[in-house]
Amino acid sequence: MRASNQAEKFCWNPEKVAYWYLRLNGFLQTEDFYVHPVARGSARTDADLLAVRFPYRAERLYDNPSDIMQDDTARLGLSRDRIDVVIAEVKTGRCALNGPWTNPDHRNVHRVLAAIGCIPDDKIDFAAQDIYEAGVHESGDQLRIRLVAIGREENWQLRATYPDVPQVTWTDLLGFIFDRHKKYRNQKKQTDHWDCIGKKLKRLATERSMTRDRFVHKALGAMGVLE
Repeated sequence: MRASNQAEKFCWNPEKVAYWYLRLNGFLQTEDFYVHPVARGSARTDADLLAVRFPYRAERLYDNPSDIMQDDTARLGLSRDRIDVVIAEVKTGRCALNGPWTNPDHRNVHRVLAAIGCIPDDKIDFAAQDIYEAGVHESGDQLRIRLVAIGREENWQLRATYPDVPQVTWTDLLGFIFDRHKKYRNQKKQTDHWDCIGKKLKRLATERSMTRDRFVHKALGAMGVLE
């Protein structure tokens, strides 16, 4: 294999693939959201993806209301009545949450909530405590803030500790991306403004005779997360 082809094979950044999954599900995102140090030094931590989704999101509502694009509602636990704020942790191995999101002594969740500005200052302590303890905070009937773990396989230890934190495997995530592009290949034909990973995902999914299983296998290989 030529060196250029070898480099191409493993150039798919997993965080970028996760970004496209969330984007296709209607999330607006900030990548590599850093929590800066108090003074000098490296960042305290960073969120792989910080995302927000609004409850009335609908793609094709006015073009074809009988065929609105269906998001991955069950797997992501999407809300139909709340603004959904997500801190996503992306792993090439099994799903996991980094210590800064589970250790209240670091107060990093406090800092992220303050930086986002989605709740009043006097509610941050209460919301952060919920997230540290359960991975999710619901503010009345309007807002939900939660952690989401993305990885190669589910983590049953994490499930036992944080049962309300969605765990999305790469196989399921890529399967959703394939289905979306396959069904709506014509509607998503204009992709010149997409980044390189978005274009590659779409191009691979819409190759002639491409199957769901082959797409998932090839994408996992390109991401370098095959066992």
